[in-house]
Formats: sequence, structure tokens, C-alpha cells
Amino acid sequence: MNKKINFIALVAILSFNLINIQASELKKSLHTVLAIGGQMTNMRHLLETYALIATNVSYKAPEKRLLKGILEYEGTINSIEKQYKDKEIVESIKAGKKAWKPVKEALLTSIKDNDAKRMMEEGLFIHANIRSVIKELANMKKYLLNRDNPKDKEEINAVIEIDASSQRLSAHYMMKMWGLPDPTIQKHWDKGVKIYKESIEILKASHYYKEPKFKKLLDRTERHLKYFTMVVTFEDKFVPILVQDKAEDVCKVSDIMGEMVIDEITK
Repeated sequence: MNKKINFIALVAILSFNLINIQASELKKSLHTVLAIGGQMTNMRHLLETYALIATNVSYKAPEKRLLKGILEYEGTINSIEKQYKDKEIVESIKAGKKAWKPVKEALLTSIKDNDAKRMMEEGLFIHANIRSVIKELANMKKYLLNRDNPKDKEEINAVIEIDASSQRLSAHYMMKMWGLPDPTIQKHWDKGVKIYKESIEILKASHYYKEPKFKKLLDRTERHLKYFTMVVTFEDKFVPILVQDKAEDVCKVSDIMGEMVIDEITK
């Protein structure tokens, strides 16, 4: 009888430990997903910062933020490369690094030479080619979410897309202000608004929205979206500092919401 009880207790302990290990691994993977989403946002932030340097907006030292953003992206990618050996991740990192090299070089020219005409040409190149870097980040995010298939994966993806979309709107607002002659700016703006709105609707329909703190945060991101869509209609009157600050606030709010979703998924 004692042997039977001891065996049951051992099985229970092993099962408990296995559940804890699985939860720990899932939390690690979801934090990687958040980090990848953060770099999708960061890529748009680099584009925004380049446009601010080109238009001589010196708020919050854009040159320093550009260098910080470059180091942040490379640090995140190097960390993921060390942790994950999945074929899909390895291939995306390889393709992303290849796409990143010329984009990084173009971004850095803004610090060495801020000639308006040259920066306009580089700006067109960066806008056209930075998408390839973002695409590989999006592929890694999608792969990890599909591989682990956590509950509420739609909700965590929606949080990431709100974050990335806010910076997409800010970046394209700055390019419009700059007068960058790129006919795709409006199309990308419209896509950003669409994804932002759809992501808010996903989270509003979720059980997270019933939690007062989460609701307050999500409503804040919606107010910022309304602000973005209002100020972009102003002709010849630009407010880059206000747009930048509100986009940064969405990033902070999204980080908090992301952690709340991960805690719920892995508890």
C-alpha cells in the first residue's frame, strides 16, 4: 500500500515539474515573440528617426536614438540566434541580416552627412528596403506562435500589431512632413490604420477587456489612433513632437498589455 502511495506521489511530482517546465518554456517563447514584435516597431522607429534628422527636428537627440535602435535590433537578433536552432528561425535570421546590412549603412549616412538631397535619395532606399527586414521579423513571430499554438495567441499578436502600427503611422507621418516623394506612403498609412483598428477590435472582444486595467490601457491606444488620423489631415501644419510622443506612449502601453497577456497564458 505504501509503495502504491509513494508511486502515485512520485507521478504527481513528476507531472507537476513537467507542467512547470512547459510553462517556463512557453513563457520564454512568448517573451521572444514580444521581443520580435518590439523590433518590428523599432524598424519603423528607425525610419521615423531618419526622417526627423532629415527635417532637422532635434527633439530627444535623434542621432543618439538612431544608434541606440541599431544596437537594439542587432542585440535582439544575436540573442535569438543563440537561443533558437529551428530551421525556420535560422533561415529568417539569415535573410534578415542580408537585408539589414545595406539598410544599416544607409541609416548611418545621416550621421556623417545630412545633405538634404542625398538624404532624400537614401530615404527612398531605406523605405523600400527596410520592409524586407520587417518581413523576416514577422515570419519569425508567426512561426513561433504557430509552433507553440498558445491560447490567446490572437490576442498577443493583436497587442504586437498595435505597437508596430503606431510606429508605422508615426514614421509615415514624418515622411509625409518631410515631403519624401514616395507614392506608397498613403497606402502604407492606410494599411497601418486598418491593422491598428482590427487589433483593437480583437482585444475589445476578448476577456482581457473586462479587466479594468487592461481596458484603460487599450482605450488609451484607441484615443492615440484617433489623434493620428486627425492630425494627418491637417494641411501644411505638422506636429511631429506630439505624434512621436503619442507613438512612444502606445509602445509603453503595449508592453504592459503584452506582459498581462503572457501572465494569463502561462499561469
